[in-house]
Amino acid sequence: MIQSQTKLSINKFHAGFSQRFLIFGFGILIVLFEIALAKWSLFFTATPILSLCYIFTILLLRPQFMSVTTIILLALLFELLGGDMLGVRITAFYIAAVVVQKQIGSNENDDFISNWANFSLICFGFVLFRLLVFVSLYLIIPNLSILAFQIGITILVFPIIFVTISVLFSIFEPPTHQVD
Repeated sequence: MIQSQTKLSINKFHAGFSQRFLIFGFGILIVLFEIALAKWSLFFTATPILSLCYIFTILLLRPQFMSVTTIILLALLFELLGGDMLGVRITAFYIAAVVVQKQIGSNENDDFISNWANFSLICFGFVLFRLLVFVSLYLIIPNLSILAFQIGITILVFPIIFVTISVLFSIFEPPTHQVD
């Protein structure tokens, strides 16, 4: 009896670890795709922040799959490969994750429009935080129309990512009622 409970807990641990690893691996692909979008002439100066969309959606739908380590590693990967200011994206993603988990995640009955509005505020705060750090370091104000474009395109891309991840979670979710 004890051996079967131990075996069940080990299997549950391995299943949880493999789900978290899959979420992390897919996050790496999204970060690499976001960096690749920066090479396109349309998004050369301001790419959509797909990694923020991904982290927000996972934290909203399945917060147990997204750990703080995953968030930090994804942000660090983008900073190193994408040429972003070191530490700024990590800090902003961590703050956004805390806000989502503490405030927005508690409102599980929200509809899509309220989640989209919350994401819009998070996205605006993320870009504003990066802008404040940039201005304090370099003492110049960058082109604000580029930042507005980045915020706008990210907000427009969010529903696509949200619906895609929601559908994938519903497809791969184990059945609730198993027939023996």
